[in-house]
Amino acid sequence: MVEAWDRTKELARANRAFYRAFEALDLESMLAIWDDDESIRCVHPGAQMLVGREQVFGSWRAIFAGRPQLSFDLADVDLRVMGDLGWVSCEEHLRMQDANQDPEFKAVCTNLYLLREGQWRLVLHHASPLARRLGP
Repeated sequence: MVEAWDRTKELARANRAFYRAFEALDLESMLAIWDDDESIRCVHPGAQMLVGREQVFGSWRAIFAGRPQLSFDLADVDLRVMGDLGWVSCEEHLRMQDANQDPEFKAVCTNLYLLREGQWRLVLHHASPLARRLGP
């Protein structure tokens, strides 16, 4: 039996792998992180909900094509595990190395993972632009 602490550590590793693949524009590594199920979903900032492998994987292919170097700093990272379900919520600070782009973009994000055969597999990535803060 895998202890809850071990599951949380493995969830953190899976989430780091997601952002490493994103920063490296490594399509093969990005696609390997996702679950092999047609129910997967992805919402990129300001875009519609993408459902299924074809739409989700197509979006990553388009994002990675011709992109400048990217780097992420994550803030307010919170990891939660409930049985075979794990989620990570955080604030993404994305920097692009392209003078024609705003140098930093902020988004709030939730990544939902499902534990399958001992591996955390991404089933939902939902990122929304952070335009302003409400409350304290």
